Amino acid sequence: MLFQQQFTLWVLYFFAYAFVGWLWESGYVSVQKKHWVNSGFLNGPIIPVYGFSMVAVLAAIAPWQNNLLVLYLLSALVITVIEYVTSWLMELIFHARWWDYSKVPLNLNGRVALPISLFWGLGVVVIVKFLHPLVATGVTFLAGHYGIFAAIALLILGSFDFGFTLANALAFGAATKRIGDTIEAKKAQLRQRVTAELSEERTWLDAFRSDEAARAGVPRLNAVQRRLLKSFPHMKLRDTHTPAKDIEDLMTLLRKKR
Repeated sequence: MLFQQQFTLWVLYFFAYAFVGWLWESGYVSVQKKHWVNSGFLNGPIIPVYGFSMVAVLAAIAPWQNNLLVLYLLSALVITVIEYVTSWLMELIFHARWWDYSKVPLNLNGRVALPISLFWGLGVVVIVKFLHPLVATGVTFLAGHYGIFAAIALLILGSFDFGFTLANALAFGAATKRIGDTIEAKKAQLRQRVTAELSEERTWLDAFRSDEAARAGVPRLNAVQRRLLKSFPHMKLRDTHTPAKDIEDLMTLLRKKR
């Protein structure tokens, strides 16, 4: 019974903070882009890395949660390790760098950066001291009224979303490579037509805009794959030299021309 209670609480904490992280990150990106953006990897309103990070932090800081300095340093360390491992695994599996801190000072392989880690450490201190009591109240309520059934229901929904997104993401690399090859071929074709350098970097997009046959030959991305492109604007694709922004712009053009 004790194991069941603990299992239920930790699963609910995971989903609660995965949802909080999704609200924070999607809200931040949406303000920057001036329209709503689901910035999570999954389709549903959760970002698992936030859930894993907060569950790991809550478990690790239990003996020191009243020591602000230890809480800050330990939180920054735990989240940095999780962020680095997550970035490495996602690049290994999906052949894409989903976020890149290469331009941030004191970064490690572009996967993590000291200023970002220090920010997350401060953020976790604020969460533990101010937000966690509210989250704990909600989690305790759900656990008390619905027990393990709430945890199981969320795990089933989350697993379905993960499986669906994973299937699309695994094909994402091959699809973007084909589109990238098409874009590079069009750029090369345009360079052969002129004797000087292209006057505009985006001339290739104008060429697609005026060439119906060329547009018809471009592979398409499905809705999930297009969302991933928009959700991770700084993504670096390993299987093509074409910037993700170029592929996103071409997909937008194709949808407008339908």
